[in-house]
Amino acid sequence: MARRREYRSRTLERGIAVLRCFGADSPELSLTEIVGRTGMPKATVFRILCTLCEAGMVVHDETHRRYRVGACALDLGTAFLQALRLPSIAAPYLERLAVECMESASAAILDGAQVVYVARAATRRWMSVNLQVGSRLPAYCTSMGRAMLAYRPWREVRALLARTTLVAYTPKTVTDLSRLAEILHAVRTHGYAVNDEELEIGLRSAAAPVLAGLDRALAALNVSAPSSRVSLEMLVEEFVPRLLQATREISDVLRRAAEAGADLDNPGTLPVARPR
Repeated sequence: MARRREYRSRTLERGIAVLRCFGADSPELSLTEIVGRTGMPKATVFRILCTLCEAGMVVHDETHRRYRVGACALDLGTAFLQALRLPSIAAPYLERLAVECMESASAAILDGAQVVYVARAATRRWMSVNLQVGSRLPAYCTSMGRAMLAYRPWREVRALLARTTLVAYTPKTVTDLSRLAEILHAVRTHGYAVNDEELEIGLRSAAAPVLAGLDRALAALNVSAPSSRVSLEMLVEEFVPRLLQATREISDVLRRAAEAGADLDNPGTLPVARPR
């Protein structure tokens, strides 16, 4: 690791920092906003943006003086999803969940202290949130995030959360680390996580991990629904069993793949499966 640091490019790191300013909650930003988010000098950010614009990674709206991610940057996301076989494995299970529960079902992986949506089967019924593949949400207050964090050592989870701000999105959001530790222990004990309006008032979800072995969560699946339509009791008693069945079946696919020699750290080698 120390040897790798010798070859790091400071300029490239700064360019990546600029790109990471853009997200689902900030698709367009001004130069001043990017400077504020990166903490870099304005001249430095401007030169990086000019370079990214030339490469097609960023687009500049001269009329409104704002920047947004370009098509070339989206190509990288497409390449990532093509290399990651998990979405194609999860897709039929998510479709089955969405049909059985008549609510949206999603799959996500953990990236630092965030969950990244990699597959989704949306319901045709009304939903207040507009999530899609590539959307990012904080792990500490989402059901899928907790379903994955629960299978990591607490010292590692605490280190991850130390690098992010624990925002109280609603009066129900848990931001106390001691309480979060208790919640993750319960998730590990029961095998699933529930989010009851912690991210958004009026939204509930349940999630379960896709496991490789007994103590490693590769991903998570969830079912989400408006609280006006689905009670907490209904979520746990009707949705969770179907959710656990889906994650068990996917985990079984991964187990057989590992036994056949597939590398679970290289998802592109995994097979495509269908629900039983």
